[in-house]
Parts: sequence; C-alpha cells; structure tokens
Amino acid sequence: MTYPWPGGTRAAVCLTLDFDGESPYLWRSRQTRGPAVGELEQRRYGPRRGIENLLAMMDGLGLRATVFVPGWIAAEYPGQVAEVHRRGHELALHGWCHEPPTSLTADELRATLDRAARTLAGISGERPAGYRSPSWDMTAEVFPVLRSLGIGYDSSLMGDDRPYEVDGVVEVPVDWATDDAPYYRYVGGDPRPPTPTGPIRDAWAAEIAAAKRYGTLCMLTVHPWLSGRPARVAVLEELLAPVVADPEVCVPTVRELAEHHRTTTGGRAVPLERLGRPAHD
Repeated sequence: MTYPWPGGTRAAVCLTLDFDGESPYLWRSRQTRGPAVGELEQRRYGPRRGIENLLAMMDGLGLRATVFVPGWIAAEYPGQVAEVHRRGHELALHGWCHEPPTSLTADELRATLDRAARTLAGISGERPAGYRSPSWDMTAEVFPVLRSLGIGYDSSLMGDDRPYEVDGVVEVPVDWATDDAPYYRYVGGDPRPPTPTGPIRDAWAAEIAAAKRYGTLCMLTVHPWLSGRPARVAVLEELLAPVVADPEVCVPTVRELAEHHRTTTGGRAVPLERLGRPAHD
C-alpha cells in the first residue's frame, strides 16, 4: 500500500537529535556513582560543542530537525536548548533525566514528563507535542500517560516503516540501523572501537535510497555527544545535502509528519491491548 507522504513525495527522511548529554549516565549511576569523570566529560561534549556543530550544519542545509531533550538537560543547559528552538527546530520530550519507562510507575512517568514539559515550555513558549522514550524502552502503559498530558505522538517503536497509531497516539517509528549509538558509542572497555564514518555514510545512504524506492520513512537518530564531532558532522552534511535537494523526498519534523498522518488514511492502527501479546495467544 502506497503511503500518502506530504506534498505527494515518494518517501520521508526525518533527522532527529537525542540531546541527552550526561543525563543517561547520571540516571544509570544514581546509586553507584564513584569519582570517575571520564564518561561524564565525554558526554558533556554534546552540550558544549556537539550541538552547535550540528546546528551550524543544519543551518547551512536549511534543514529543520526534531530534538528530543530530557528536562534535566533543558534545566542544566537552557541557553543551548533555547538556541535549538531559536533556529527553528522542534523540541520534544525525552524524559526528565533519561529514565526508562520500565523503571517508573504510571504516576511517576506522568510527573516526570509533566515536569519536563513545563521546563521545555518555559524555553519555547509551548508544551511539546511529542515524546521519545529513553533508549526506546517502552511499555503499553506509556500511551495513556501521553494522552493524559496532551502528547500527540511517540517516536520509540519499530512496528512499521511508516507512521501508524497506538491507542490514539501517532507512532512515528525508529530503527536501530539508523541510530548512531550502536556505531559510535564507545566509553572504554569495549573491544570494538567506534565504527569509522565511511561505513556509516554508505549504510545510511543505502537506507535513504531504499526508503525512496519502497516509499517508506527513514528516521535518522543522532546524539550531539557522538555525531557532533567534526568528522561525523561532515559526513552527515554530505549524506543529507542531496536529500534536502531532492523534490521526491520530504524532510519534515516529526511533529509535522505526525500531524500529516492524522489527516490521511495511510498506515495502520494497533490496539493498545495487542502490545506485548502474540498475535494468536
């Protein structure tokens, strides 16, 4: 079935940033943190340098992204988050301190997301319309919480390569193959070094070409502390410049794509009660 992409295009490419900085480390080590600062400083490259490098690249291409920001990052680095908004990019939710939903009750999740939404609204002037779960860790209980907070879309699941719906929430799907973390994340102790930029450029170019051929979504997910390094920014620019110039491919923000989906009949709906259950149980 052909999906009706915006503007009659053949496919969509979304660039998204998970601007989480040191928040995942702070959450993971909240009860065990010792004196080591190596990973903290590595992650702080994101707000210190990486985000500006990525913003400058997107400015040059005339490309707008969706930036998923934990509330803690917005509170700790309000100037950088305000700059993201000032340059025309969408701000969306990514927890408070990168807490995975599986570690929270529904009430705790609602409280953390509301706190994060109020913090982001204090910067942008409007509450976020979307959510991405930390580490794409999800439960069925997340969707009623999102609806109760007026959040219209999620971008954490992989059940399709086009937008679909779960319990009245538009799902704009992701893919591990087009996330930079499996390739670039290296914090020491791993026998595998970070993947060089060339194979990532080639692999993601193949993903974009296949999306255009088959009429699907290519969701790119990058982290400023990883892909904000100069050589990686240069590769992203090389990859995305022809996409932005291609009239057959749309490059919306995730919010724009979710809102477009609500006006179409494409995709498919998944009842909430089916999540986590086999098809013939």
